[in-house]
Amino acid sequence: MNRRFDTVIIGGGIVGASAAYYLAKSGKSVVLVEKGRINGEQSSRGWGIIGTQGRNPLEIPLMLDSLEIWRGLEDELGDGVGWNERGQVSLFSNDSGRRRSEAFMAVARQFGLTTQLVGPKEVVGLLPHTKPQGCLGALYTPTDGSADQQLAATAFARAAAGYGAVIWENTAARAIDVWGEVVCGVDTEQGRLGCQNIVVAAGCWTSLLLKPLGISHPSLWIRGSVGRSTVVSCFVKLAVSCDKYAYLQSPDGRLNLAAVHEPMHDLMLQSRPELLRLHKLKQKKIKLGLGRPMVRSIMGDFDGFVTHRSLDPAPDLNALKRAADAFHTEHPATDPIQFERSWAGYMDYTPDELPIIEAVAEPRGLFVAAGLGSQGFGIAPAVGRSISDLIIRGDTDRDLSPFRSRRFGHD
Repeated sequence: MNRRFDTVIIGGGIVGASAAYYLAKSGKSVVLVEKGRINGEQSSRGWGIIGTQGRNPLEIPLMLDSLEIWRGLEDELGDGVGWNERGQVSLFSNDSGRRRSEAFMAVARQFGLTTQLVGPKEVVGLLPHTKPQGCLGALYTPTDGSADQQLAATAFARAAAGYGAVIWENTAARAIDVWGEVVCGVDTEQGRLGCQNIVVAAGCWTSLLLKPLGISHPSLWIRGSVGRSTVVSCFVKLAVSCDKYAYLQSPDGRLNLAAVHEPMHDLMLQSRPELLRLHKLKQKKIKLGLGRPMVRSIMGDFDGFVTHRSLDPAPDLNALKRAADAFHTEHPATDPIQFERSWAGYMDYTPDELPIIEAVAEPRGLFVAAGLGSQGFGIAPAVGRSISDLIIRGDTDRDLSPFRSRRFGHD
């Protein structure tokens, strides 16, 4: 087969797969290399919410673009992604939550969002099966939605292949080759691939790929946990979150219940103390874990790209139990939550919780789309399209300057 392409994409999550789709659709020759399987890690491990509500204002223009993509995506790809414009509600039960919600309403007005600030009576109307303890109100956005995280990235990859993109699973990218100040190829398990452009959309593995080039990607691996319940008797259309849990309910009555406010960083040799000390992360009350991941890092398990085809951390069962107990307390008509299965995933978090989306100054031809964190699934299609635009025409319709890595003090 041809070993030279316009673009090599490293990473088979939804960002890499969507970038491959938009590039291939534009007639570019593309190969996507994934060390495991498409959609095997971060893109498939969350709970599927997609929306503008509560987002950093800097992300909202891209998120609005992404919502437009999601609404027509099944028709465009000719494949199911589970899109559901179900609406989203976020409850608050203290003054700080009220202040954050009121502050976001100013953002909502700025961007013309459909978000509303509602009181306890309106919450009862939206969630008639719920008796939220101490609820003072909520943000409600009827035009937010959700999609199936098991379907979306693979649908993009299949559509990209339909336009001629080559998809290599179980193929690790070992190193990025540079000639002078320009990228020229990628060394993979199946041999070298020559190219003019390289997209690094490797999630938690981005730092390891960029480090040999002298490029710092300031991120931490944050572990989040989700449980899939048995059928719950009440039905709630909305995506719901509060300070104790978050959930989506599927049409069959099962819940994806997330312990959203109990993030964990598993300490490893690769952990970066300067990031742990940053004020924003301390405010998030990230817990530190010391256990098997540290032992495995000492043994060198995280030093290369072939030792882990898929990162499969253990879920925090205690955190999920607390979330399940809180759900049952606030939904007294239901039986106690029983989980059919539970899972966890590592998310690539930057200190300010904003992604890095950029054309790197040097080496030329290198593009990075990473650091999307826990809400990256929703914004990913617009990120993939933006990377495609940067490669094809050197510019984008949206201002990506807030997502440059130089905000952390380096280019």
